[in-house]
Amino acid sequence: MAAYSLIWPKIILLSGQSLEQFLLTLGMTALAVIFGLTAFIFVRVFVNWLQDKLEEKRHFLKLKSPLKNRDSTANIAAGKNVFLEPQFVEEDSNYPAFFEEPESDTLEEPEPEIVCEDAAAVAHLYNPIALWQGRLILPSNEQRQIYGSVFFEVINAPKKHQNFIGKIAFLKWSTDRQVQFFVHAVSQDISFTKQTQKSQKSGNIHPDRLNGWRNVGPLETLAGSRREDSVTVMLRRPVIAINHSNSDPQELIIDREPVQIIGRFCALVSILQRPEPDSDKFIVRHLGQTSQQFDGAAEIIRIPQVQPDKNGIARSTNHQIEQSPLNSEGWYIYGERDEDNIFVVQAIEPRKIAQLIPDETHFGLQKSLAYLKDQNWLNTRAQKGQAKRVLLMPNDATENDSISPWQEGDIGIVIHCFGGIGGKGGEPAPLRIVTGHFAFGVAKVVRDRFTRELRFDIEYKQVYAHNPDGIVAGSSKWQSYMGDLQRGWLGDRPVCDIICKLDCVCCDYDFDGITLSPLTELNQQLDIMMARYRSGDGTGASLVTPATSCVQDSCQAIYATIKKITAEIESNPQIQDWLKTHPTAAQTERFNQLIALGESLEKVLIPLGVVRPDWRKNARLAGIDSELKKSFFAGIVNSFKAAMSYRTMLPRRTQDAIAKILLKQGAFLWVIRTNQVGGCDPDIEPIAPTGL
Repeated sequence: MAAYSLIWPKIILLSGQSLEQFLLTLGMTALAVIFGLTAFIFVRVFVNWLQDKLEEKRHFLKLKSPLKNRDSTANIAAGKNVFLEPQFVEEDSNYPAFFEEPESDTLEEPEPEIVCEDAAAVAHLYNPIALWQGRLILPSNEQRQIYGSVFFEVINAPKKHQNFIGKIAFLKWSTDRQVQFFVHAVSQDISFTKQTQKSQKSGNIHPDRLNGWRNVGPLETLAGSRREDSVTVMLRRPVIAINHSNSDPQELIIDREPVQIIGRFCALVSILQRPEPDSDKFIVRHLGQTSQQFDGAAEIIRIPQVQPDKNGIARSTNHQIEQSPLNSEGWYIYGERDEDNIFVVQAIEPRKIAQLIPDETHFGLQKSLAYLKDQNWLNTRAQKGQAKRVLLMPNDATENDSISPWQEGDIGIVIHCFGGIGGKGGEPAPLRIVTGHFAFGVAKVVRDRFTRELRFDIEYKQVYAHNPDGIVAGSSKWQSYMGDLQRGWLGDRPVCDIICKLDCVCCDYDFDGITLSPLTELNQQLDIMMARYRSGDGTGASLVTPATSCVQDSCQAIYATIKKITAEIESNPQIQDWLKTHPTAAQTERFNQLIALGESLEKVLIPLGVVRPDWRKNARLAGIDSELKKSFFAGIVNSFKAAMSYRTMLPRRTQDAIAKILLKQGAFLWVIRTNQVGGCDPDIEPIAPTGL
């Protein structure tokens, strides 16, 4: 006992010393982490500053060497496939040369155009945007129907259903089992949380009209996403139209989510001039049906100057739009006629970016990878107002190979990323880091209705957080998401869309009657993500933080697709037998390529080799924060979750990483880059998104 009493104080002393050493070690580790992060931030800021200075120096040297620019212009005139960076006016570096005012006041005024003022005479030059298109109307709580139906004001309908136009029908979900599974999976009781209310006060738009509703379906979250009934959509076929003989409203039954569009009609024009200097009216020429040149009827239309957002930045400007370098190829204009029967433009789409004609082609894997790494976002500021199409071919075909890789009906996956808004009127960029935005989409090669040439029809799958602009998560056509004058990003952000055609993903598999479609599965996963984002999983809020973003939740859809397709194949003996008996079949090679692609993507999505629990269970989305108590521990957990998928935190980093994997798998990539296209706003400039 005496010995024990002598030993015990020593044990306590040693334990106390061990605890002090542990706490000291923990404190030193924390200080080291803080010091490392601080050093990283300072290095990052210095590198950004140095890059800006070098870029300014390059611009200055270009201004001092006009002969070089003339040579480049001569190359284009000679027919070479090169891309010319815009020259700048020395007095104001924000103005590219193609927006420069005439130097002399003695220039002859252009002869006035003979303008057709009869809207009926040019009506045949306009086409409806879709066969079934209309405006979603949210019913009152008392008017609600089962399965989450909404009202639908029909703007256009097929010929045999012209009696629907102008009427309000019920838009309903099909009772098909798979459709109802989707509807029930994403239906939620909606009750705004404190976080949602706080977000509302900061200016974000949330589905106010749905607050307090029970069992809210995906059509209701789409119709009620804004404070007013302003969401216009097209319906995917097949659409079942039911015409009741009595006074009951007509019914339209669908099996897939509607696609957001804007406008009633579309035309293809080139912009000539303003009839009056300070007017928002423009004289345009339509495409000639026979000549396929812009020598058709001349007409006066309106391109309104939209109001700036809460940061003072207008999404688009009509200032000098007629001088845009893309004007010669023409614009698709979307809109409707006003009370004076003048066509009012609501969205624009440059014809050039939809055409299947590359400005540059890079052959070989190494050259293609080098372009993605070093040239894709190079000199972004210098390319203000420009657009560029680049074809990256990983094979080593000869550079004289002019065969187009695209054919009518081809489908590709779109990887979308945009950058920031700089200049004296730009948006703030903390620590000079421009995160941007990331999304997937689908591009289909279709026959243009005006020119009969092949073109891309792009549809984005926007996993988009609630925001002050009223941009709604969901499927959205290019003209709605990018070209909308009020909400689109064409005019004020640099954008990169990479379109990938990889047969192992874009083509279906048929194993003796068992059909699997990776692309269909990806669309379904994204539909679920987008519907959940609209409702905030019942909270009414999907928000983006430094540790959570649309990038991670879009990538979650990719991860879920890979795992589901793999599991279906591994668990099906019939498919396994087919693969064993057809080891050299083209479909087997495509399937092996799909497996390899899945493994490569997984390494990017989960760089530490650990599957995030919320990705495994598909239970909680990164951008949807339930009503959890904010605590220091919760912050550590969120940061740890972000660290487990750090490569998906920055949009550009994710886009580049996925694109490189696709190139290495043998896919060719079609890159579309735009840089604040349309009119010229001298107070802003395009800023490339930050990549690591």
